[in-house]
Amino acid sequence: MIQINKSNLFKSLVIIIILWILAYTSILVIDRPLAISIHQYGVDSYLQLRKITEGMPVFISVLAMLALIIYYWQKQRKVLSFTAPIYFYLMLKLTMEIKTGLKIFFGRYWPKTWINNNLSLIHDNVYGFNWLHGFGNQGSFPSGHSTYVVFCAMWLSYVYPKLAYIWFLLAFFGITCLILLDYHFLGDCFAGIGLGIFCAVISLAIWQRIAISHNHNE
Repeated sequence: MIQINKSNLFKSLVIIIILWILAYTSILVIDRPLAISIHQYGVDSYLQLRKITEGMPVFISVLAMLALIIYYWQKQRKVLSFTAPIYFYLMLKLTMEIKTGLKIFFGRYWPKTWINNNLSLIHDNVYGFNWLHGFGNQGSFPSGHSTYVVFCAMWLSYVYPKLAYIWFLLAFFGITCLILLDYHFLGDCFAGIGLGIFCAVISLAIWQRIAISHNHNE
């Protein structure tokens, strides 16, 4: 299990800042031509990829909860084997609420229209941000799916760090499919990854204190 200390927090902060800089750069020079190219080459017509984008969040979150249960059960800490997945789930839900608030604030138009006539670059030729109007399905930034799967991958890496490459490979696979389907711009995903890391690190730091306190009380 990885220990969350000041050094790890600082490294995470640096990574998050880099990701949001990449998101800003992508918005300026990459997102529009990339989304249009994906559509022109017909890549976004491979709807089989939807099974991955729709199934990955559920799969990786259930995997994270099972990993927490198994880890603490093996450590003979049965109370934590029940409380850890509950805490994880609550923090995941809180992270999604934060994501929704940011979507409303930024109000970014989508790459492609795919649900409830959402305004998009491909179908409506609109690109940019409609600030404070990202209600319903009108907020593309940041990517909720990216936030979700990276948050889960961070927790899985905390419990089983030796398998971190597998957890992040799963997350990367799901995020790539979002871009290939024109469900999200690259910049949305960079921002979502950064948000997922930020919320995961904060929640993990709090959980570590809870686990340590529980150890002292046993």
